[in-house]
Amino acid sequence: MFISHAYRIQFLTITSTNNYMKRLHQIFIICCFITMLACKNNSNTRRKSISNDTNKSGSIIIDGSVLNYSIKGKGTPLLLIGSDPEYFSKSFLDNFRLYTIEMRFNAQKYQPIDLSKYNIDHLFKDIDTMRSVLGIKKFIIAGHSVLGAVAHKYAKEHPEYVSHVVMMATPRTWGTTTYNEAVNVYWESASEKRRALYHKNQKQLEKEKNDSLNRREVFIKSLVASGPKRWHDENLDATQFFERVNYNLDFLFHLFGKVMPEYDLCSPEEKLDIPVFAAVGKSDYIAPMSLWNTKCKESTNLTISLFEESGHTPQYEQSELFTKRLVDWIHKN
Repeated sequence: MFISHAYRIQFLTITSTNNYMKRLHQIFIICCFITMLACKNNSNTRRKSISNDTNKSGSIIIDGSVLNYSIKGKGTPLLLIGSDPEYFSKSFLDNFRLYTIEMRFNAQKYQPIDLSKYNIDHLFKDIDTMRSVLGIKKFIIAGHSVLGAVAHKYAKEHPEYVSHVVMMATPRTWGTTTYNEAVNVYWESASEKRRALYHKNQKQLEKEKNDSLNRREVFIKSLVASGPKRWHDENLDATQFFERVNYNLDFLFHLFGKVMPEYDLCSPEEKLDIPVFAAVGKSDYIAPMSLWNTKCKESTNLTISLFEESGHTPQYEQSELFTKRLVDWIHKN
C-alpha cells in the first residue's frame, strides 16, 4: 500500500499479493462481460429504438455494424463502456441510470472494417457518439478491466462530459514489463489447489482442441479453462457467461493489441482532476491489487476499493457490496 502527498489513494480494504496472466487471457476477460458500447449519429449511422416509462432499448448502425443499446434504472447517469448490465445488483439500478451499448468487437451484426485505420481516436469517437445519440451531457463513465483504462482516457479527452470514472478490475498498467512481473509474482502466491486446477484445465483444453471446433468455440473454451485466475471461486464454470456473448475476434485483438497496446495510469500524461474509483478483487490473478502499489508522479483523486471475495469481476461476485461502496463514494465525491 502507498500514500504519497502527490497521489491520494483511499483503500477501503487492503491486501498485497501478485499474479501471473498471459496477455491473451487478459484480453479474454475484458471481452467476457462486454455487452454494449458506442456509435456516431452521422450519415453512416441509423437508429432504431423501443421504450417504456423506465427502460429503453434499441440499436445504432455505424459503418454497417449494428450496435444494440439499453437504458435501465433510475438515478445518476452512468455510461458503461463494456460489461453486461445483468451482472449488477437490483439496488444498482435503483441508484443509477445505466446506459450500455455493444462495441463493435461483440456486436452480433458486425461489418468488418480496415482495422489498420482504426485507432484510439476512433474509439473515443464511438464513445462520444453514444453520449450524443443517447442524449447524456454529464455522466459517470465506467469500464471493466482494460476498458476501465479506456474510460479513464476518455474522461481525460472529454472532461466536460464526465463527472466521475469507475474502473472495475482495471490493471494500473498494461502491456508493460511492470505488468508482466506483477501478475507473475501474484500468481505464484496463489494456493497450490488453485494453481493445480488451472494447470489441469489447461491440459484438458489441449485435449479438447480439434479441427471440428471453430475459432469462437476455442476462444470460449480457453476463457472457461482460465477460471482459476479470474474467479474467487476457482471451481466456477463460466461457460454460460461466455457463450451468450458474441466475439468478433479480429476486431477484438486489434482493439486490445494495437489500439490499447500499452499504458500506465500513473504516468504524468494520464493525470485526471476528477474523482476515480477502482474496484479490485483479492482473487484477481489478472489485474492484481499490487499493480497499484506504487507511487504515482502526478496528483490524482483516486479511491481503491478491495473486494475480499471477488476475482476479476467484483461488480458481479460481490454485487451488493460493490453497489453500496460505489454509492457511498459518489456521495462523498
